[in-house]
Amino acid sequence: MGFGILATIKSFAPWVLYLAVIAAFFAGLMGKVRWPLLIVTFLLPLRNVVERLYEFPLGNQLLDVLIGGMLIGWLISTATERKKFMERSSINGMAILLVLYLTFTLLIGNNSLTGSIVLDPGDPRVQDWKNFCLLPLLFFLTLNNITDKKWVWRIFGVMCFAMVIMAYYTVNQVGMFSALVSRDKTTGTFVFLGPNEVAAFLNQYTIILMSVYFFIKRKPIKLILLGLICVNLYCVLFLYSRAAYAGLAAGMFLLFLFKNRKLLLPLILVLLLWQVVLPEKAIERIEGTKTEYGELDESSERRLMVWQKGLEIFKENSVVGIGFGVFRTLGYDLGDTHNIYVKILVEQGLLGLLIFLSVILAFMIEGFRLYQKGDDDFSKGLGLGLFVCMFVLSVNNFFGDRWSYFELSGYLWIFAGLVARLNIISKEEN
Repeated sequence: MGFGILATIKSFAPWVLYLAVIAAFFAGLMGKVRWPLLIVTFLLPLRNVVERLYEFPLGNQLLDVLIGGMLIGWLISTATERKKFMERSSINGMAILLVLYLTFTLLIGNNSLTGSIVLDPGDPRVQDWKNFCLLPLLFFLTLNNITDKKWVWRIFGVMCFAMVIMAYYTVNQVGMFSALVSRDKTTGTFVFLGPNEVAAFLNQYTIILMSVYFFIKRKPIKLILLGLICVNLYCVLFLYSRAAYAGLAAGMFLLFLFKNRKLLLPLILVLLLWQVVLPEKAIERIEGTKTEYGELDESSERRLMVWQKGLEIFKENSVVGIGFGVFRTLGYDLGDTHNIYVKILVEQGLLGLLIFLSVILAFMIEGFRLYQKGDDDFSKGLGLGLFVCMFVLSVNNFFGDRWSYFELSGYLWIFAGLVARLNIISKEEN
């Protein structure tokens, strides 16, 4: 009986969600941008849910359509209601520069591959460029349309709810694919991304949840956050991602240093005694970096080789690189640099790396400013969380690309938009 009801709900759920997306799209066109933004926020990490809508008209482009509707509605409402078009933040200029420079390197790469700067919309590189450009757009939509704390809380709550769903799927998959040899089957809700990306998503945003948890005083919210934090940490532990372990340790150390120094001692003890306190398979995964003869394992050795090859290419094109998305077309082992810093150096040159680091710094400045000057505990927690999250992200990206994927980085830009808006609110109220 219960399973029959559940099956019925699942059969109707895609229709309900699809109709909600259509309604949100038209609401966005009419200038009510916050409602479609709420739905986009919910769907961003839930690729498995989005793919259930592919059978409907424009189903495989629903998020693009929603974001396009929000953009049109934002522009029209700004013009007709004479509202301020763009609020100020530390991120604005760098976000715009990032998109412009990425477009420039896309054209460079297209010219080197095809001999023309005319872009093919079906080219995977163009699709990746489009998806990445949507991320800063999400930031601007959030910053300029989420105008009060009530809506900041709503967006934050929807993010947490989406993470609960993601945790549910991830916990089930961790139980099903518990062996190290089958860990690659664990995709959470991302479908096409693997356990390293899922772990990166969880460790980055769990740090923000932890920061908010330390600051807020309302017990029901604290209990909900604590439960989600514990489940997320469980998932990170049993996803066996060495990069996620390193990023999480760095983030927790920094967060505890700022907010709860009494937790530094147990953290340090875990780091020192990890061979005793961690689960056996986690220990095997960490020790698997080297063979019994003290040599690097095959995976680590291949990464070092591709990094070396990437740096050789960078030396020949050091200023602007070989072009966005070009490295994977060259036929080298692994198909990717598995390090965002090397990838940017190869494809976008020194200028691209400088812009990337400047964007990271702008996120940190915005977050730390809110931590220092926020006018309530939630604001301070969110600000410090974003600040620490950027350190976690920096560690994560040393072992792969945890920056460019739409599903993985969408929340980062939305969080940044919320923090920038709260900085404006705090300034106005002071």
